[in-house]
Amino acid sequence: MIHNFRAETRVTLPRNRVFDFFSDPANLEIITPPELRFRILTPSPIVMRAGLHIDYKLMLMGVGFEWETLISEWDPPFRFVD
Repeated sequence: MIHNFRAETRVTLPRNRVFDFFSDPANLEIITPPELRFRILTPSPIVMRAGLHIDYKLMLMGVGFEWETLISEWDPPFRFVD
């Protein structure tokens, strides 16, 4: 059985303001529930650009996870792909 989840949120703020928030890796720590112990391992400041690798760590049900994100596209203030 395949389950699909789709969600959409409309934000009525200027594009630059929304882009600045979601393109700042530090904001992931702010919006992630504290019980997940989400942390960015890459030293600050992080200067966003195509080709950037960012390392993270979190806990889920007592199991630690680490992963690396690649910013593959960077086109402010329109889009970025990680």
